Amino acid sequence: MGDAADGYEAGADDYRARAVAELGEPDRVFQVGARWLRTKLLLGVGLLLYGVVANYAWWVHGPQNFHHLVLHLLIWPPALGAALLVHMYRQRGLVVLIYPVGLLRMRRDEVDSFPWAEITAVRLKVQKADGAVVVRSPGGEPVSAWLPAEVPAVQMWTAGLTLVRADGVEAHFGPAVGGYDALATEVQARTFGRLWADAWGRFRAGGAVEFGDLAAAPAGLRHNGKLLRWAEVKEVSVAGGKLVVKQAGKWLGWAAVKDVTDVPNPHVLFALVEEARKRAAPAPVAGEAEGDEDAAS
Repeated sequence: MGDAADGYEAGADDYRARAVAELGEPDRVFQVGARWLRTKLLLGVGLLLYGVVANYAWWVHGPQNFHHLVLHLLIWPPALGAALLVHMYRQRGLVVLIYPVGLLRMRRDEVDSFPWAEITAVRLKVQKADGAVVVRSPGGEPVSAWLPAEVPAVQMWTAGLTLVRADGVEAHFGPAVGGYDALATEVQARTFGRLWADAWGRFRAGGAVEFGDLAAAPAGLRHNGKLLRWAEVKEVSVAGGKLVVKQAGKWLGWAAVKDVTDVPNPHVLFALVEEARKRAAPAPVAGEAEGDEDAAS
């Protein structure tokens, strides 16, 4: 999978036809839907027009004073409309093709390839996640994992997916893409294998696996010089866009990483936490296990 050839200028449709001719039909296709684009365009423009009319009425013919209601009624709506239009502009003409070997990002004037084997980091912006979906082999080993992604109705900037290639090139995808939640699942599932092999190999060799400010080591989770042993980890989740680690027997969170988007490969982190906690759990005593079986019978 290579980038567009030098001197070849084409739109997204031409790039897609060329990709199909060279690589075959993709497994999945994602793109910004025309209906969605029109709907959000009308919403964004409407919010901006409301802001202009409301501010004119308030500051020219109204009380002309500032209080907290002004922020909610006069400032936030046009700001929301402007942010929505900016997000739509950045995602315009986007087409994403998913192949077994990688992802192709096509826009009006360019195409970029992101082979799964060359992706070093996946960053996911989500507001809430109680855990990851971890798929295991018949032997119990993790083979795939992903955090569920939601599609916000209006606040499009509260969700997003970023891929980082080994050479530092990044690709950003927002919920303007039709089927964004499925795209986020596909990317996490297809990048998991190699990222997990690297992380789990380092972990089993006694090393720490870093996820931004948080590190997962054989002894437990480390954050800002503190260590939380695996037996004391109650849960790891996302709340309000922050990665939260809770300690068993404590009301307050043990650590709150400032933003989940600062945590690379959260799907690998969640799978690693689940695997480490499972291995740290005390094995049942043989006598107790037999006693339970006798009581059950």
